[in-house]
Amino acid sequence: MKLVTWNVNSLNVRGPLVEQFLDEVSPDVLCIQELKLPTERVPQEIFTRRGYHVAVHGQPRWNGVLTASKTPLEDVSAGFPGEEGQSRMQTVRTNGVQIVNLYCPQGSAADSPKFAYKKRFFDALLTWLEAQDPAAPLIITGDINIAPNPDDVWSVEAFDNVPTYHPEEHARWKALLDWGLTDAARPHLPDNAYTFWDYRGGSFWKNKGMRIDHFLVTASVLSGVVSGQVHRSWRKKRGELKASDHAPVELVIS
Repeated sequence: MKLVTWNVNSLNVRGPLVEQFLDEVSPDVLCIQELKLPTERVPQEIFTRRGYHVAVHGQPRWNGVLTASKTPLEDVSAGFPGEEGQSRMQTVRTNGVQIVNLYCPQGSAADSPKFAYKKRFFDALLTWLEAQDPAAPLIITGDINIAPNPDDVWSVEAFDNVPTYHPEEHARWKALLDWGLTDAARPHLPDNAYTFWDYRGGSFWKNKGMRIDHFLVTASVLSGVVSGQVHRSWRKKRGELKASDHAPVELVIS
């Protein structure tokens, strides 16, 4: 099973690029974040005409997540208390695996209300997780907005105590791992394998990026992981199609 997570930074803008990706890469499951569309305006035909089953948790202008799968989706749910009215979490089951598709808050500045919200979001996620079975097949994926390791940011000095690479976030990341999750793609990636590059300042071409899009999996899933990769080339403009500021990240499970 080939799974891909991708923050597309507006499905309305990036729809034709997503269509190209589906045709060329053909993932079995695609988890998309930052739709920036209300549920009723999401162009589901992008996926359904290619044989995908679709679940959408949209929101006007901001946020939003979508999961598309070649096999039927079961036990679909949207939202949890940590969202606080924003569309950021969706859970589905396919091929016997529960998949949680997340668009986690970025946090802005460490002294901002947005960072306080981010911490509450992760605390609520940990509370949700405590009610789950760590022996069951579970994948948490998406734009997690945490760079957990020093080589997951282009400069540790530049990100010192900055949200996305902040000690309080790292403590919550560790709590996720302590519960029984593993950063599944990391062992299959080279050093400095970033997944996000800011549009500003030529960050992509200078490789000033961060690895913030992840697959966190339980042990029963980890045992079947075959490979992982960042589709870095999809961060580049393709003809007239402008790229997202994130690259798709792939995990293959046997």
